[in-house]
Amino acid sequence: MSAPQHDPELFDELMRTELRSQPISRYAVATLVSGLLGGLLAPVFGAIAISRIRKQRQRGLVLVVCGLVAFTAWMGVLAYEIGTGTAWWQQRHTAQERLPDGVAHGLDLAAGDCFWAPAVSGETDVFRRPCTAGHTGEAFAVLPLGEGPMPDILDVYRTALARCEAGGRPVPGVRVQVVTPTSASWDQGKHRAVCYYHFAAETTGPVR
Repeated sequence: MSAPQHDPELFDELMRTELRSQPISRYAVATLVSGLLGGLLAPVFGAIAISRIRKQRQRGLVLVVCGLVAFTAWMGVLAYEIGTGTAWWQQRHTAQERLPDGVAHGLDLAAGDCFWAPAVSGETDVFRRPCTAGHTGEAFAVLPLGEGPMPDILDVYRTALARCEAGGRPVPGVRVQVVTPTSASWDQGKHRAVCYYHFAAETTGPVR
């Protein structure tokens, strides 16, 4: 008696029907959605989805692949933007650091620069002015403060001011002040203080 013959086409149809009856993995759907949105959890969802698809005979492998491809594309775009400095937070940081024309950070002043002086010592932005034009401040020394961790900010101010007062010339109607770094500017590498003369009234011409 001959063995029964199996119809290959019927067998394939039965297998396709059986496969269609299996549920789609929710983690596969989550991988696709997260990947399309650039979500960082896409690889995690993908790993869980593949595990469940294999163990529980669920569907959704194509969704997982598409989600991971989309996630990889998003990461490629992000890496390019970071590498070229065009990421949104880098642009925002650059915009915040860019000062208007004529304005300079007080720690970027050089000896001999004239400007509108702030009311008190400390760290601030200043408006540069030609020394022949009206101004209320003139930098006369830049003091290096060394490397390493920043000392106590009050000690930095007191020590720098004492050095400025010792190095400045006595000028009637002029007070010696100093621009000192904060912890933020210290971390940016501005390990210096700027000594300057603060005039009681607007003046023209440098200190002589």
